[in-house]
Amino acid sequence: MAVELQRLIEKVAHMDVTLIAGEDGMHNLVSWVHMVETTEASDFLQGGEIAFVTGLGISNRITLLSLAECIYKKNAAGMIVNIGPFIESIPQEVTDFCNEKEFPLFVIPWKIHLAEVMRIFCFAITKDDQRTLETAAAFKNAIFFPKQEELYVVPLSQQGFRVNWKYSVCILQIQHSSSALSSRLDQLTASIGTFVRHKYENCAVFSHDTEILVVTAAESDEQLRSFIDEIRSHTLSYLANGETITMGCGKLTKSVRCVYKSYHQAKSIQKLQENAKIDPSLVFYSDMGIYKLLMGIEDKEIILEYYDKTIRPLLDYDQKNDSDLAVVLRCYLNHNGSVKETADELYVHRNTINYKLNKISELLDMDLSQLNNRLQLSVGFMLLDML
Repeated sequence: MAVELQRLIEKVAHMDVTLIAGEDGMHNLVSWVHMVETTEASDFLQGGEIAFVTGLGISNRITLLSLAECIYKKNAAGMIVNIGPFIESIPQEVTDFCNEKEFPLFVIPWKIHLAEVMRIFCFAITKDDQRTLETAAAFKNAIFFPKQEELYVVPLSQQGFRVNWKYSVCILQIQHSSSALSSRLDQLTASIGTFVRHKYENCAVFSHDTEILVVTAAESDEQLRSFIDEIRSHTLSYLANGETITMGCGKLTKSVRCVYKSYHQAKSIQKLQENAKIDPSLVFYSDMGIYKLLMGIEDKEIILEYYDKTIRPLLDYDQKNDSDLAVVLRCYLNHNGSVKETADELYVHRNTINYKLNKISELLDMDLSQLNNRLQLSVGFMLLDML
């Protein structure tokens, strides 16, 4: 959990805190505060802190520049220097370093009590964390325990989310992360959360397992689409080398009581992207074609029963016999029953395809020349994609 540096500084605007360098880093996220007087003390920084410096540890061995460099290397959000008996002014080399690194550097006069500034920061961070956690818990209850309205209706109302607003759930999931997933998940969640605050207040961003959830209240599909497109662009720009995301966005609900439906739609779309069954640019429920009908089936037993009676026997046979009948059938269906096109794509002879199709017909007891049968099997594969 973290608060944007710009928002924290606004809370102490009356205390003569002045930015002198690193203005481009004002959107950095602040997780806590820390006094740092020596380079050794900077080792205790974990990233995201705003560092306070009085100059007590400055000496011939430790300069303000070397201290600033150490604090920056520990991924701190910024630095506030107390101008007084230990540091009379900021050297130009320190200002140049902070501007170059886009590392916010503030000065504050000695007459201002640093303890009071730190108290204000800590209180703001704690309150923001509390609101974020309470909102996330309420929306999770709305998604996973929709019948227990007492767990989310009142708590969300208290946080400013009205019951009868239209809501949509968007799911993002990091793929191929080169670093620890939990760490990247927290970083990306915080980044999206900060971005969202600049755009739209009726929105909650939080993580669940390996997912990032964005729950948005919107008045229209057009407004929702525009907002989610912005989130997608922001997220893509934040990804590290080798990282990708899969993403799905459910349709707007009638009220907060139906948020769980939008979540399951978003999850289905995200899984389709993850399994490479749809184009990564297809994010919205309204763009899903026939998949929309399948996503509307709330009784999972119906889906499993249909899958068991269509595709599963073939997959079980392939697994037992190390064969590829399911691959052949899917390719055949994708080519509208064309044996020639199927053979061309799979680089095998047409007789091989015909032999395998006959085998499939026997196993499934279905005439593949019948359009209705091919349609049933196509739906079976689509359900498989969503499982």
